Amino acid sequence: MEDCLLPAISIDENMIIKKWYRFVKFGEKPTNLNEKIIDSWKRSKELKIDAYGEGKSHIILAPRELKKKLDRYKKLIGFISPYIDNIDKIIKDLGCIVFLTDNEGNILYVSGEDIVLKDFARMYNFREGVAWSERAVGTTAVSMVMIEGKPVPFMADEKYCYELKKRACAAVPIRNIEDEIVAILGIAATTPIQNPQLVGILMAVEMAVENQLRMLKMNEKVRIVNEYYKTIFDSVSDAIVAVDRDGIITDINQTAKEILREDTDKLIGEKVKDVLGFYPVILDVLKTGKELSVNKTLIDTKNKKMHYKIKKVIPIMDKDKVNGCINIFEKEGIRKSKNTAKFNFSNIIGKSEEIVKVKNQAEVASKNDYNILIIGESGTGKELFAQAIHNASTRSNGPFIPVNCGAIPKDLIESEFFGYEAGAFTGANKNGNPGKFENAKGGTIFLDEIGEMPANLQIRLLRVLQEREITRIGGNEIIPVDVRVIAATNKDLIHEIKKGNFREDLFWRLNVIQIHIPSLSQRKKDIPLLMEYFINKYARDSSKCILDKKALNILMDYQWPGNVRELENTVERILAFLSGDTILPEHLSDYMISPGKYNYYDKDCSLDEAERQIISRVLDECKGNITKAAIQLGISRPTLYRKLKDRGIS
Repeated sequence: MEDCLLPAISIDENMIIKKWYRFVKFGEKPTNLNEKIIDSWKRSKELKIDAYGEGKSHIILAPRELKKKLDRYKKLIGFISPYIDNIDKIIKDLGCIVFLTDNEGNILYVSGEDIVLKDFARMYNFREGVAWSERAVGTTAVSMVMIEGKPVPFMADEKYCYELKKRACAAVPIRNIEDEIVAILGIAATTPIQNPQLVGILMAVEMAVENQLRMLKMNEKVRIVNEYYKTIFDSVSDAIVAVDRDGIITDINQTAKEILREDTDKLIGEKVKDVLGFYPVILDVLKTGKELSVNKTLIDTKNKKMHYKIKKVIPIMDKDKVNGCINIFEKEGIRKSKNTAKFNFSNIIGKSEEIVKVKNQAEVASKNDYNILIIGESGTGKELFAQAIHNASTRSNGPFIPVNCGAIPKDLIESEFFGYEAGAFTGANKNGNPGKFENAKGGTIFLDEIGEMPANLQIRLLRVLQEREITRIGGNEIIPVDVRVIAATNKDLIHEIKKGNFREDLFWRLNVIQIHIPSLSQRKKDIPLLMEYFINKYARDSSKCILDKKALNILMDYQWPGNVRELENTVERILAFLSGDTILPEHLSDYMISPGKYNYYDKDCSLDEAERQIISRVLDECKGNITKAAIQLGISRPTLYRKLKDRGIS
């Protein structure tokens, strides 16, 4: 009578409905039922939802509010509707509809067969703009997703309204990239029993839609980042050129565009070698993925050649692969800096086993702070290695002070090294003057031709290396010096020690790490690569300059007593007089073409005697012209004068 029995279903036949009935009628808490469902029933009862009513929602959005909602969700509905259309095809003839609500449970989109759509609209007012939240119709799959934030498989008996128990529904949340629920996607059926596989389809659509939302958000973030990047990219004063892994320009900034005097569209897609002429400098970065910094190079633009300083070449990495690099450079002279090292390991051209081995050894040596002794013939690149070691070390931000021990006058050499106080000697600066070691504080001092250092200075140098402090000439103050010493020589110092010309204890202080640079004759495989590099450096149009095969064979057979410096001078001299585009044998010096006619020294003689013979022959060839002879030998004029005196050559 007043007890409203559940029509058409026996309470004893359905335990969930029985528990629901006792809860609604007597307030009896159900047992062995999901606590989340029980909590929702309690809230539905508190909201005064009519448990025995029609199951219709009477909370409806005003037309203006619905329009705002649809406009806001237009993009989401636009790319979710194709998925809903696919679900429609699957559920056709199953008496189901697919729907989408906002995060508050308001229905925004409904799809299905017309007859089923009309049935849901007539029976439950289920249509666009109608609220399907807990406060509207009590416990449903939609309301459970809103509260719990998890997918809800098909439910029927668990609903709060009795009329809604007759129809099963399932729902899943749609989340954005911030993991917030932005919408709810669901399926409703005309029967209380439904195929659970349809829930799997819903969840698959959920993942696909969420992925699209993430992509849209990421694309928007990327677009914003790109706008920031482009603004910053074009506003910095340094010139920036980005290239891919093949050395193709992918982007340049406004400063680089102004320097190169070309439209960006014309440069993007071009080979950086063709546009800038410094591909050899960044080649190692593209191959090794190691950052390069501080280096001078010649940029040969289509308008003119200009000297630029490469501040950094930064690799762009994709996991362990190099995808390209960013080149940051400035015109030389924009920021002048004294006592800086110009070269890096990337400037040491060569792929032969001999030079690669030495480069690797030097790179390892650069990571510690030990003294280094570099041994090699004149023109092999001893200072180049010293600068590269400095720039790869922790002292790279400090000064690099090169000193040619054989070029400083003997009466000034001590004051040059250790400085002097005011009035220390006649002609001294009235304010005094710091020496090379003080100037090198925090950095590296490079002592070239260390074998030429006078004996008295060797004693003082030994003390500096032991005590790490100096005293200026004419002064008493002890000045600590934090300096790394790299020394270099083309002499056999062990032989000099035996002759009494060099201190053994100083040798061992300097020779903590020894690096022996191979002569060019010991790494002839690098000659073609070096030729290409110097042609690119000095040729007016390197792309058109060809090295004849016969000429290359002659260059490969030649012994190169002046080493890389002689090779560079040879290329520069050839290009200065080259009228065509091809370097032929006739453009080479006679002593290269017919080396037998120009035997510079007896191969069985000592090193000193060989040097004496070479100098004498070159002087004869240059008709006594010291400047020409020094250039051909690859040494400075003061060094040549000293060698003439030491070897007794008149």
